[in-house]
Amino acid sequence: RGQEAVKMSKRFFLGQEALARTAPLVDYRKLVGLTLEGPMPTEGCPMFAADGTTIIGHVTTAFASPLIGKSIALAMLKRDWDPDGGIPTSYVVDGRVATLAETPFYDPEGARARA
Repeated sequence: RGQEAVKMSKRFFLGQEALARTAPLVDYRKLVGLTLEGPMPTEGCPMFAADGTTIIGHVTTAFASPLIGKSIALAMLKRDWDPDGGIPTSYVVDGRVATLAETPFYDPEGARARA
């Protein structure tokens, strides 16, 4: 059993009811990598499903990568995405199509370093 960050047996503290309500929920949040054309999206902006209407997460960090000529971002999928259906490969971020990308973004084989 893991360590508790907050001792729930305390008499009372702010947020105790919210923690008690969410503690038994399965945490399906997932950090994913994205690439998209154009300037980097604003950190914190919503990430929509491919249909552009349902918010399924948000951008946690973004960077314009001169090496690959695209913007790269990390985004957190909300806890209600469908883990049995797999992770979608296309999203809408900042009004543009974002594509799922392998993380980490660096060159794992080191091919560019040995070129």
